[in-house]
Amino acid sequence: MRRQLRIMIEERDRGVALILVIGIGALVGALLTTAIVIAVSSTRHARDDADWQGALAAAYAGVEEYQSRLAADPSYVLQGNSAAPFTAASTVIDDATNPALGFGGSWASVPGSDGTASFRYEVDSSAYAMDGTLRLRSTGRVGTETRTIVTDLRQSDFLAYLYFTDYEIEDPAIYGRSSSCVKYAWAGRTSTCATAIAFSGGDEIRGQVHSNDTIYACQATFHGRVTTPYNPASGPRYLRPSGCGSTPDFRVKDPARNNSPSLMGVLGMPETNSEIRTAALDGGCLYTGATTITFNSGGTMTVRSPWTKQTRPGAANPTPSECGLPGTGTNRLGSGVTVPVPDRGAVYVQNVPASSSDPNGRVAREADATNCRGADGRTTGNGLGYPANNETAPGAIDGVAAYGCRNGDIFVQGTLRGEVTLAAENYVYVVGNTRYADRDRDMLGLIGNNMVWVYNPVVSSRTRPTSLTIEAAILSLRSFTVQNTATENASGYSSPTLTVRGSIAQRFRGVVFRSPGSGYIKDYQYDPRLLHRSPPHFLNPVSIAYGVTTWIETPPAIDANGTYR
Repeated sequence: MRRQLRIMIEERDRGVALILVIGIGALVGALLTTAIVIAVSSTRHARDDADWQGALAAAYAGVEEYQSRLAADPSYVLQGNSAAPFTAASTVIDDATNPALGFGGSWASVPGSDGTASFRYEVDSSAYAMDGTLRLRSTGRVGTETRTIVTDLRQSDFLAYLYFTDYEIEDPAIYGRSSSCVKYAWAGRTSTCATAIAFSGGDEIRGQVHSNDTIYACQATFHGRVTTPYNPASGPRYLRPSGCGSTPDFRVKDPARNNSPSLMGVLGMPETNSEIRTAALDGGCLYTGATTITFNSGGTMTVRSPWTKQTRPGAANPTPSECGLPGTGTNRLGSGVTVPVPDRGAVYVQNVPASSSDPNGRVAREADATNCRGADGRTTGNGLGYPANNETAPGAIDGVAAYGCRNGDIFVQGTLRGEVTLAAENYVYVVGNTRYADRDRDMLGLIGNNMVWVYNPVVSSRTRPTSLTIEAAILSLRSFTVQNTATENASGYSSPTLTVRGSIAQRFRGVVFRSPGSGYIKDYQYDPRLLHRSPPHFLNPVSIAYGVTTWIETPPAIDANGTYR
């Protein structure tokens, strides 16, 4: 009995142990299964996360590929896929050979990805003709993940800078200097050329500055980034003029060289503004000979242009009323007429053509439409009040007389409501405050094929400048300069302030201030809208690159299988 009892106890213990072993084994198995599930899930999640991040990188690669194509071939801006939803607003040339444009659901492979990453993009070029802006929607794909970004691309242009100068010297033609002077100082311009013009004490430049030449500065304050190709082996990338005992203040400094401009290459200028004439014929206005334009805050402009015969030659209606009707009667261009500002358009003022076969041509012996007299009725002038009474007209520059009535000159002032670019085949004169009615909406471009002058007449042997404000993007293919700065005023006469809110670009540095009592103190302020907008049909540099001005990620526009959502 005792033996039987022991056997029963042993059998019971073995059963409990077996149950315990089975339980422990099941628990271990469950833990192993859980670990495997977690590991597999983590691997899949990591792979999905990597694909998700990679898809965004692929979308960026699409933007960079588009930029590189534009740099190699500017006409690429015309190519696209007109069937793509984002492109539908644009007029494009279909290019089915480019997989990045998504024809038939195609994708372009990201270089170096062995085909695991790809992209496709759509381009909206509907605003390109107006302000040089392209909008690109780029979608990247890795695995089954897609991500989309929308970017605005703008040409790297003069409007990125508050102040741009090609040469830091006065126009050699003013002094009859040799054409050998048209050379950068860092490239070997000789000391016999005109002295470089310096930024001086009291100058406040509130925006980015670029010069293709060597910058001279003394005590001026630069609030934005300053760049130049001048790159000495050591020291700052600017020079101080002779006799300057002060140091300019560069608020945005090159980290490698304290209180110094940064290094950047040459930005080439166009030779002429004639392409604005083409834009003016297409929905804008072409005027001929000396022309005054006064902007009115209600969205109109008062124009007087006695020499104009046709404002859109070659069009079905060469004398549309919206540009003003030619003639000398009441409410005609000869006497002055108020017309709407050609919003998002251009106005071009050309020299009087000498050929009688031109619609606006007049031969030299033809009767003078304006008497070509100054305000006093006796002095030779342009018939529009210049020169003023008792004004001593400036001398000729490079054979071009001031206030010639056959010159393609613009005399502008007033308050603009709208967006327009004014361009002159000869001079632009800013004769009074030129402002915006609404700084958030309105935009003005002023482009002179020759000088853009700040009107500063010599009357009774001295100038009488008053503080002046110009709100505009200004481009002169010669110089932006103040008239008659060499004329000294009476002792103790303080210089007023020239405020420019916008941007200034010029081939040669124009004199604004020469000495106390002569010229203006500068107060230049950048219009930040010019980073992503430009006046209509504004000129671009000869060499063009495109940069991203804004970008935003949007919900994916395309699935991994290539279909639009």
